[in-house]
Amino acid sequence: MRVLIIDDDPDILNIVKTACESESMEIRTATSAEELWRALQSEKPDVILLDIMLPDASGLDLIKRIRSTYSNIPIIFLTARKSDLDMILGLELGADDYVTKPFNPRALVARIKAVMRRTEVSGRLEEQITIGDALVNLRAYTVTRNGLTEEFTRREFELLKILAENPGRVFTREELLDKVWGIDFYGDFRTVDVHISKLREKIGEKFIRTVRGVGYKFMPGESK
Repeated sequence: MRVLIIDDDPDILNIVKTACESESMEIRTATSAEELWRALQSEKPDVILLDIMLPDASGLDLIKRIRSTYSNIPIIFLTARKSDLDMILGLELGADDYVTKPFNPRALVARIKAVMRRTEVSGRLEEQITIGDALVNLRAYTVTRNGLTEEFTRREFELLKILAENPGRVFTREELLDKVWGIDFYGDFRTVDVHISKLREKIGEKFIRTVRGVGYKFMPGESK
């Protein structure tokens, strides 16, 4: 597993590097946005650990640029910021997980492995599904609607897959959080709401219904 770590704190880099290498992960490091782009052009990593606060750029801006080119590389934010707003914004922009400093190195390695397991499972899918006037490619993580093609983030894709494979079933926010983000994720239910909102924008409002006070369900009668 190739891991790219971007952080300007040498102590953090050393801690993460040591923890990852103890699990036979191949590590590359960068301390700035400039070094990040050079590393990505040199070799595509399997997962990116990205500090939100870098000397020459914001991680929140960088993730948008990364996602525009490398839509399916899992990204885990490393940050000293602990506000809910930062967490929700990071996830909305396409982060797969969010780890606040200080952190337990072993716990971070476990989070990396969890993200990669979900990546490997979803990466084996090849089918397409049609939802109303939207064609969803479950391998390419794209949705084509009204002649326009958009990419899903990995979380959006996994969320849609769970709902679409269980038409009519109501999932609570807690269930969706556990199934998509994992039981070790420390976020709250608003994370699910943000991603549901993004999905509705891409496939249409009517296919994912809110069950007040409970959660969400996919409407089978609206897809073909």
